[in-house]
Amino acid sequence: MKKSMMIMLTAVLVLLCGCQTGEGADTSDYKDDMAKAQEITVVSADTSEVLETMTAKEDIEDFVQTLRLDEWESKELPEGADPIGEFVFSQEETVKNGQTETDGRLYDMAAVTLYEDSYIQFEISGLDMTFKVSQKTADDLNRYFK
Repeated sequence: MKKSMMIMLTAVLVLLCGCQTGEGADTSDYKDDMAKAQEITVVSADTSEVLETMTAKEDIEDFVQTLRLDEWESKELPEGADPIGEFVFSQEETVKNGQTETDGRLYDMAAVTLYEDSYIQFEISGLDMTFKVSQKTADDLNRYFK
């Protein structure tokens, strides 16, 4: 009887803990990764034209702050939502054991696509997530495409 009670209690605890971790993506965990970018390219969704390229560390850090990652709310992208543009984050490959330097090329590490009605699609490390952002964040990001 005690053994079955312990198994039941353990199962309930595992389920409860597992549910808490699956509530939604915690984008604030990616803030440091995004700030490591060495370049952010602003690309128009209409023309695929590069509108701006940020390479100064201060500009990149300011941009990451503008994203307000801690305010993003996990939501499904509405059907038919039109993309406004994309921000592509790039950095050099990490120096591995036995290497003394990188090849100097920049590799895409993340992308943030801004959609109408304050939605964002965030791609990083093979994950593709969609969020609703504040109107202030959407307005700040929209300025890059005007």
